[in-house]
Amino acid sequence: MDVAAVGRLAPTPSGHLHLGNALAFGAAWLSARAAGGRVLLRLEDLDAGRARADVATSQRQDLEWLGLTWDEEVAPQSARQYPLDGIPAFRCLCTRPTRLYLGCRCRVKEHDKGAWRFDTPRGPVEFTDRTRGPQRFLPDEDPILVRADGEAAYPLAVVLDDHRDGVTEVVRGGDLLSATATQLRLYEVLGWAPPSWLHVPVLRGPDGKKLSKSHGSTELRALREAGWTAKRVWEVLGPLLGVGGLAPAEFRPDRVRIGEFLVSDSGEVFGPLEASAALVPAG
Repeated sequence: MDVAAVGRLAPTPSGHLHLGNALAFGAAWLSARAAGGRVLLRLEDLDAGRARADVATSQRQDLEWLGLTWDEEVAPQSARQYPLDGIPAFRCLCTRPTRLYLGCRCRVKEHDKGAWRFDTPRGPVEFTDRTRGPQRFLPDEDPILVRADGEAAYPLAVVLDDHRDGVTEVVRGGDLLSATATQLRLYEVLGWAPPSWLHVPVLRGPDGKKLSKSHGSTELRALREAGWTAKRVWEVLGPLLGVGGLAPAEFRPDRVRIGEFLVSDSGEVFGPLEASAALVPAG
């Protein structure tokens, strides 16, 4: 019997998980489980200079504490190869200012060093987000696929990994919505069927910036030390996902909120930001 869906939790072990990560991973878990599918865990540890084994262990513990179990942990990115077979690409020696102000002619030259860039087919890309409906974006123009030091970049790695792991649905933060266009172009040139897409709201800290490791008070380990339970986390985040808790039977993509929400230092969620200047609890 074929599995209805395969989702994935793909943390980057360079910083401890925070409420924004919990929101995206919770949605990914709920979506796959609601479809009777499997959930994979994959460490996205390409950045060897920042990835830490102790952080990866902490992330696994946080996911388990949240109730986000997985059926299999697949090979981390650091153990994988990322060939460019079948992808139109060219080597580029240009710096970012050169490309921005002078233009790049590396596509018509032959270099034996430099970064590999995707010779991106031009034109807009259309797709349907399971929460936001029809979308239309221009893909990034010639993004880097493999850096000059030989390390694969995110656009290449995530497409190859999701295909090799059999992922059928990608659920992630809304800040990556436009990146879908470039990834779909890669699926097209490789002749692969793409997964479905669902992008959850973006959570921002009191400074207005997207939640990150710099917002230490919203890290799950800090909230746990402050007396939070996993149940309280889902009481706070559940309304953004249209569920009362970690309940797959309640999950429906059309109930997931859209927009950006503010998180206070104490972990309270307010918003949506674009709806009002006043801070209104999201629940």
